[in-house]
Amino acid sequence: MLAMDVVDTLRHRRLLVKRELNSAERDQQLLGRLREIYRSQGIEVSDEVLRAGVEALREERFTYRPPRSTLAVRLARIYVQRGKWGLRSVITLMVVLLVWVGYAFFVTGPAAKRLQGQVDALNTEIGTTADRLRLLVQESTRIAGSLDGYAVDVPAAYQDVASAKLTAARSALAQSDSMATSALKLNQPADLVSADFTQRSQQVGTRLQQQQMLVSQLDERLKQTRGLLADIDSLKIFPDQLAQLKAAVLNGAREKAASRLANEYFENGMSALRGGLISDAERALAELRNLNSQLMQSYTLQVVSRPGEQSGVWRVPERNPDARNYYLIVEAVSGEGKPLTMTISNEEDGSRLQTQQWGLRVNERTFRRVAADKGDDGIIQGRRVGEKRRGYLNPEYLIETSGDTITRW
Repeated sequence: MLAMDVVDTLRHRRLLVKRELNSAERDQQLLGRLREIYRSQGIEVSDEVLRAGVEALREERFTYRPPRSTLAVRLARIYVQRGKWGLRSVITLMVVLLVWVGYAFFVTGPAAKRLQGQVDALNTEIGTTADRLRLLVQESTRIAGSLDGYAVDVPAAYQDVASAKLTAARSALAQSDSMATSALKLNQPADLVSADFTQRSQQVGTRLQQQQMLVSQLDERLKQTRGLLADIDSLKIFPDQLAQLKAAVLNGAREKAASRLANEYFENGMSALRGGLISDAERALAELRNLNSQLMQSYTLQVVSRPGEQSGVWRVPERNPDARNYYLIVEAVSGEGKPLTMTISNEEDGSRLQTQQWGLRVNERTFRRVAADKGDDGIIQGRRVGEKRRGYLNPEYLIETSGDTITRW
């Protein structure tokens, strides 16, 4: 141990070694100086130990010589430094893993999801179009089987019209059959997958668009056919309905005006049927029906007199800013005391509205009288302003009024 310490001392005293170590004549001087160094530190070292240390330094016995860089040495160094490179490897692996997870979650995942959504949407559209086509073909077949003798029950006066409509229906149905055949040839399986979507989607989409266009045209032709057959059905039943409603109106009417309107609506409807104008005939039928309902009504016309509700309003007409139009807010009350919903025309804009309250135009004197009546005790004593009797079109007014009405105030 002392010899090693001597060597170490000599290493730290490089200048001393350079001057003395290689000089054989000066070994005694070097030993003397070493002895003094140790004595100054309170250590007694024998000459044998000092000589052994000097000799060991000369022979480089305690000098470290690194081993050659063999595979075993390199593996050993890697193992010794595992703490350093292991931590770095773990950190690098975690960073790579986080990048991979982030890319998969934020980039490839959403992209794959969008692609699958496109695949599912196109497959669904293919299936939906095919189902719609199948139903339309079934309807076309059903209609074709019902055309024979379809116009047999039409009255003789309208047979020509029915025959023309039936011919048009057959033509439209023939066109629909041709469209159905072309559309069926474009049927394709809904078997798209993500792997081949990019390669197949354009061709499949183009084919689907062609089929959808044909299906839409087929649907329009079938609608046209259904409309023509519905017109023939109307020719079968509308004449009797018009006649029955006319008879009901004439039987219940108590004034000539109602009878005149009934005859007018009836003639309009029959003329429309002879000309094949079914929509005009439907309008005449609706007018007769409304006329009959109006005649059957009976009610009392009363001024509204309830807390929180207006009983009258006045308006300044646009054409005469210096004048005022006065209205009483009225309602039709049935024999059971229930308010009725009426169709009322608004004189200001010509619109018609179904409502339970409307404004009846009166003169200023009548308006002031009703206002004073309500102002006494909050109750209008003379609420009754008209009465509608069964068989008459309009109510009989008990006050002075033009009969004009408004529906908004």
